[in-house]
Amino acid sequence: MLAKHRRPQDDATGEDRMLSNTARVRYIKLGERGRWEERCLTHGVIHIGFGSARPDRLAACFAGRWDDVRNSFVAEGASPGTATRSTNELRFFFVDDGATVWISFIGQRLYWGRMGPGRPAPVADLDGVTRKVEGGWRSTDLNGDSLTMDRLSGALTKLVGYRGTSCAVEGGVRDYLIRRINGQKTPEVERAIAATTELTAAVTGLMTLLEPKDFELLVDLVFTNSGWRRINVVGKTQKTLDLDLILPSTGERALVQVKSETSSRELAEYQARIDYSLYHRMFFVFHSGEAETLDSRVSVIGPNKLANLIIDAGLTNWLIGKVS
Repeated sequence: MLAKHRRPQDDATGEDRMLSNTARVRYIKLGERGRWEERCLTHGVIHIGFGSARPDRLAACFAGRWDDVRNSFVAEGASPGTATRSTNELRFFFVDDGATVWISFIGQRLYWGRMGPGRPAPVADLDGVTRKVEGGWRSTDLNGDSLTMDRLSGALTKLVGYRGTSCAVEGGVRDYLIRRINGQKTPEVERAIAATTELTAAVTGLMTLLEPKDFELLVDLVFTNSGWRRINVVGKTQKTLDLDLILPSTGERALVQVKSETSSRELAEYQARIDYSLYHRMFFVFHSGEAETLDSRVSVIGPNKLANLIIDAGLTNWLIGKVS
């Protein structure tokens, strides 16, 4: 259901103001089992409960009478420790002047925002109070890249299991989060990216040193390491066929045409001879030249993409050994 709502604030751009490296950060759970999440995302607000809409407690929060707030929880039967924690969470919420970055995990995404001006307002059903989020909740970094949980550190995403309503995010986790929202990478990540880029370029160059039969064998290894199973031996068993593969998990059958150097014109000539009654798709693989097609049944794998597949398949050392 959440995916049906597209909010402009989900598309942050690099023109947004970067977060301070010293910004305070708090995680908040938007209702038990996320029952306030949709309302908060749709209306661009942040919600907290603890009976904060109750007139006497709301007045005490506005006046900053936090001892009275704590005593009201004790009067309801809360333990002293629970009363103190509940009061502190309300205090952080009510006194925030917009300097704190609030985060929450909703639908496998990290959402973040800062409170705008204005006092908390009771919701219609008196089930807590809300404050506006300045510019609305965002689920992208300042470069516009999505902050999905599968791309975030487990040290941060484990906050999903926090049993309370809100808590401070501190130390290295806070520093990591600020960098991710700002679209910055750690020095370690930058070095890894540079090393990967250099390795990809090296693998691309090494491929061009292979003899045609060795290149064909390399492509065969890439596909078989990806789960495909070869039906026919490597080599041209038919006029337009180099590899005949099947994917056992789905029964999909593919033709793989392997060329050392090629062009879009040559690709078009091969396409004209494909019998699609036998094959679900075609892979056109090469290490030199350029080839493009608009046919959705044809996947073109050129030098850069193939180099990445070779690295992912763990075949770099095999390639080095072949050309050494």
